[in-house]
Amino acid sequence: MGVLSNSIKPNFLGLLKCLNSINWFIVFFSLINLSVCIYEDQIGKFDWRQTYVGRIKFSQFDTVSTAKKIIVATEENVLAALHLKTGQVVWRHVFESASTGNIQLLHVTEKVVTVSGSNPYLVRGWDSATGVLLWEWSLTLQNEDHVDFSEWWVQNNMLVHMVPVFGSHIEVTMYNLFTGQNKGSSAKLPAPWCNDGCILSAPYYTCVSGEPGSKLLLSLDVTSDAVLLISKPLSDYTALTMSDGSLSPLDGNSVIPGFTVDDRKIVVIKNNQFELLKTGVADPSASVTVIDSASGPLVLQAWSDNGFSVSAHVVSSGAEVKELRWSSRAARVPEPELSAALCSRSARELLACRILVTAADDSSHLLQQDGRVLWSREEALANVVAVEFVELPVSDLDAAIESEFDQKEAAKMYSSIWAAFSRRLHTQFQQLQTLIQTIQKGEVLQEDTTSPLVRDYFGLHKIIVLVTDVGKIFGMDNLSGALLWQYYEPNLDSEGAVLFTRRSARHPPHDAYLTIVGKHEETGNGLIISLNPITGALIGERLLHLDTQLLQVALLHKHDNEKLHALILLDKDENVQILPGSAAPLVENMFIYVAERNTATVQGYAIIYDGKSVVAQKTWVTHLGGGPGAGHRIVSTARRGRGERVHSPGRVLPDRSVLYKYINPNLVLFVTEGPDALHKDVVVATCLDAASGAVVAAQAHRRARALPLAVHTEHYVAYLYYNDKHRRTEIATMELYEGKQRWLGAGAAFSSLEAWRAPSVWRHAYVLPASPSAAATTTTERSLTDKHVLLALTSGAVVEVPWLYLEARRWGAEGEAPSAAPDVPLPHDAALNYNRTVARARRIHTAPSGLESTSLVLVTGLGNCTTLHNYTTTTAPWPARAAYTPRPPAWSPPASCSSPD
Repeated sequence: MGVLSNSIKPNFLGLLKCLNSINWFIVFFSLINLSVCIYEDQIGKFDWRQTYVGRIKFSQFDTVSTAKKIIVATEENVLAALHLKTGQVVWRHVFESASTGNIQLLHVTEKVVTVSGSNPYLVRGWDSATGVLLWEWSLTLQNEDHVDFSEWWVQNNMLVHMVPVFGSHIEVTMYNLFTGQNKGSSAKLPAPWCNDGCILSAPYYTCVSGEPGSKLLLSLDVTSDAVLLISKPLSDYTALTMSDGSLSPLDGNSVIPGFTVDDRKIVVIKNNQFELLKTGVADPSASVTVIDSASGPLVLQAWSDNGFSVSAHVVSSGAEVKELRWSSRAARVPEPELSAALCSRSARELLACRILVTAADDSSHLLQQDGRVLWSREEALANVVAVEFVELPVSDLDAAIESEFDQKEAAKMYSSIWAAFSRRLHTQFQQLQTLIQTIQKGEVLQEDTTSPLVRDYFGLHKIIVLVTDVGKIFGMDNLSGALLWQYYEPNLDSEGAVLFTRRSARHPPHDAYLTIVGKHEETGNGLIISLNPITGALIGERLLHLDTQLLQVALLHKHDNEKLHALILLDKDENVQILPGSAAPLVENMFIYVAERNTATVQGYAIIYDGKSVVAQKTWVTHLGGGPGAGHRIVSTARRGRGERVHSPGRVLPDRSVLYKYINPNLVLFVTEGPDALHKDVVVATCLDAASGAVVAAQAHRRARALPLAVHTEHYVAYLYYNDKHRRTEIATMELYEGKQRWLGAGAAFSSLEAWRAPSVWRHAYVLPASPSAAATTTTERSLTDKHVLLALTSGAVVEVPWLYLEARRWGAEGEAPSAAPDVPLPHDAALNYNRTVARARRIHTAPSGLESTSLVLVTGLGNCTTLHNYTTTTAPWPARAAYTPRPPAWSPPASCSSPD
């Protein structure tokens, strides 16, 4: 036994050593991340997000922290830190909306200090490295008469607040920056010369005062204990004797107080004296600032004149700094503004500068001293106003195959079997020739790693065309979010702009055709931009400036020989234009409507072709909300999406009978709001037939305020409002049915003008335990999947509510008053965007794919923060925006009404 134990013992010890080595091996590999996990039901879905901050209002370089950043405050009330090398958002804080979160001051030293609001004001201190809030105190001004002209700045760890009273005096108050303690009483400095044309170059307040021809340039240090007024004749600084002396402060955190006079001369203030610099303004539109460098202060200028140019001069001598002089004709930076600049000397005694430039198209660029762009941010995408999903064309090979079965040549091709066979041989011979030529040229056939801009088998790959508030148009790849092209039109007033896909990419060799209709920024007349959505190139009408204002725009149902749908334009004089004019004979049974938002008046027109031209005849007028003098206004409208299909015309009931849906392609939902003598405010939802002007259904809500959120699909509508009585948000629904007998006629063309009875209407309201900011309905390619409602909440989640939860028929009988409103369940697993929250989402844009129960969803935010989501979901949404030329259900003939929101 002892001999056996001695023989086993050494082997046992070796086994322990082996296991010990294996443990260390396991620990070593456990430190390496070999997998990336996602949610189980997120597998196979496209999901991306892009975060924006908006147009930069204030910016400063953070030179204190270890990680170099740029601290920015934007016009969308966002405070953020951008990485100096990549431009990515390091941290971000979204302030309150509207004036309560308006950022008045940004000051960056060891800490970041902001002043936001509008009486009361909030003064906050932030850690520049992490963005953590360190301290906060509030300030309320007693006199609110001149609050709008307040000026703020930081001086010697004191927060200085200045309020000018034009023609009288200047009030200056100083507060401890960290505690908010007032340093004595407010000082009132006599200044009868101050006016609304004065500017602040802290701490100097500068004005031009006096009679024409003898005007004086006056400036005062408002923080000095000794009141010393600097005065000089304006003629010393301008060559024009009758000049108004318009003053503009220097941009980009100028290190020396100064300003420009008439956009020609640069004046700085040194030792309480005006000093005219030897360097003049290079261009009237140039942005000018004074920056600090190792060799002394420099005057930096940037302007755009058939390109983009930058120059720098020494303040003392006026000598040009050649290292900071460059010009590029290819660069497109419209109306550049110097937001911030930082210059230093490198180890080799070379000048190293970083310049942050903000353009008129809301883009931000960080430039190097040699003109190289380190990074760019397209902040115009923070304000998207219109979106259109565009299908991609098929590949050349698929196009060649489809051309073999062209309908125009079908009769010729199938008249002879030999003709079809020879056509196939000819196509394959051309493909073989292409392959041989490729091999002879020595080209290596490699798999393309990038996604080609061609249609995929399931229709998931599309291009998203986005129109922004500033007038910049983008083409975006929906799979990756990459920007494919961009076009900037400074004269486009994008408010109310609409997009029309006049020809899809399904008609080779014709290119896709998309038209944007808006208003001219200066004249207010119509402005039409037609382009190829695949390449962004202008085509057709290109850029067309109309000579009249537009009331309504519609898309013609029929297409011409080139598969192009014409535009029908109704101007303010009720004249009709059609583009192209050759499509006039195609106009038939066309109706449009025009809604006045402020008066809640809706007018209907019949568009008729009289054999010579297209004319509009007013057919009806309806005053919503109690008449023209009731004070009601239209808050939101909704109608069925263009091209929406209806899978089933009825619903099967438990007793095996069929309840037929009221499918009216001309039905439009109007939600109005107005005052009420007894109930303060009243919200009225009206379902209106846009062809005949008949009111199909209506519902009123007392003591409520309407939200601009409404959806309409198939036979039901939903809209949201705030119930003042119960202090909660509610969603109301209406469902319309013909009944158990189809009185509209099975298979017959729908006619709004021949309806002889009203539909049955079911109504109900539900409590929504959240605050929504955007809404849309869902649909699929063939409408086989159940309908859902997508809601974007202020919490950042995009939730999906099945229509089963909102159905009105299961609560009471037809025509009954809604009973107690039940709550709508919003479980956490109903959120589509998981942890990719969308701050202040404003719109939800959706489009179907080739797969049933699959849809592409784009969520865009407004102002403060915009994140873009694009993914597929099993309940497939469709655009919430009403179509302009409605298409009928799949089982009914073409519709007869066309009118946008």
